[in-house]
Amino acid sequence: MSKIWLDVTSILQWNRPAVGVIRVEAECAKYALDHLESVVEFCRFDWKAGYVKVAPSDVRQTIDRIGHVHQTLVASTDSLAAPPAVPLILRLASVVRRILNKLPRRLGESMSRFLAVRREAAEAGINGLREFRRAIRVWRSPAAQTIPLLENSTHQTESVLFSQGDVYVSLGLDWDQKDLTFVAEQKALLGFKTIFCCYDLIPVKFPHLCVGDVAAKFARYFADLAWCADEVVSISECSKRDLLILLEELGTPVPETTVIKLGSHLPTSNDANVATQTKDAAGDRFILFVSTIERRKNHETLYRAYTRLVDKGVKNLPKLVFVGMPGWGVNDFLADLRFDGRVKDLVKVLINVSDADLNWLYRNALFSVFPSLYEGWGLAVAESLAAGKFCLASNVASIPEVGGDLIEYLDPWDVQQWAERLEWYSSNPNALAQAEIRIRKEYDAPTWAETAITVFGRAQALLPS
Repeated sequence: MSKIWLDVTSILQWNRPAVGVIRVEAECAKYALDHLESVVEFCRFDWKAGYVKVAPSDVRQTIDRIGHVHQTLVASTDSLAAPPAVPLILRLASVVRRILNKLPRRLGESMSRFLAVRREAAEAGINGLREFRRAIRVWRSPAAQTIPLLENSTHQTESVLFSQGDVYVSLGLDWDQKDLTFVAEQKALLGFKTIFCCYDLIPVKFPHLCVGDVAAKFARYFADLAWCADEVVSISECSKRDLLILLEELGTPVPETTVIKLGSHLPTSNDANVATQTKDAAGDRFILFVSTIERRKNHETLYRAYTRLVDKGVKNLPKLVFVGMPGWGVNDFLADLRFDGRVKDLVKVLINVSDADLNWLYRNALFSVFPSLYEGWGLAVAESLAAGKFCLASNVASIPEVGGDLIEYLDPWDVQQWAERLEWYSSNPNALAQAEIRIRKEYDAPTWAETAITVFGRAQALLPS
């Protein structure tokens, strides 16, 4: 009998709170455990062993671990064990300023001008040294899960679990964790079918918002995916459109592409499990932004909007609560939040937030915000609406697909407009109450079960009749 194999490599390796991709894989695995036990089996990919079968009990334990292991790790920026790392260039600048202050005034000013115009050169030198140090470290201790060299990249056929007629479904972090060349080779040899997921093409479209030189890597990944996928499920019409445009430019095959809706309900929770640190950090009045802290998510616009309001003399501003792990390229931003006296007590950062905490934050926020520069979907907008809360969001990419006409959209770069609307909604509780009534009446929140039903329905359609 043909089977559906769900790849759970990503959730097995995950040890933090669930982000979008992880939640998709985890929720689909949970649905399979509860409803499709006789049809769906689980596997993981190992660079040495190939595909390995995973017991359902291990999958269930993993899902439970992701949901509960981090409940006691909530912290705000003021209560972190260590402050955000201050970039080396700023630390050096501080040392240089102290030295220059001890020199005679005229000499100190002359040296200051000389060094100021060479800051870019200093930054480039520091980055070069940092990359050289990383290269030495990687050379001495290569990562265990790097892509094998070409001559060693063919795994043994017996390490493939799939048989002719089976369907392999992968919804995880494939660009880092899978060998798609191997999948294509074994697929051609054994005759199984495949389904993959396209979340977004941000590294290809906006490489400057991502770490390192990722554009070529991701273009190659999507090209490989196109050659070995029987079907691709995309999480929005925007992502589907971006994918089809890229594949046409690359000249690859174009697999059938289906749009799925992601669930927006957080797991039910008990307020008794909400961390005291979370309630204390948020306070009585707060605006909520749920997102990994990285450049693309555009926390900077909110920070600048709040500083404008403070400088204008606006009183009684609600706290601005950022929920998410710090990502790449935000050390300077986190340092600004920590040391800028105008917002030090107004902006709070919470990390490792449990589902119980997140439920409480959504329900008790005045409203949510989502100023992202680009999204494949915009899960936080959907979660806000599912919680009955109004959202002030950017007007780009897939975000209007999520919010429809139930929320307000702004240009993500227009700091002044964000400042004005943040102040207006913070001062107009009746407008927020009316928006919430309409959301509760009109928003049809998709469930994670519906997401899983769509995914596994597409897989079952590929099974032999």
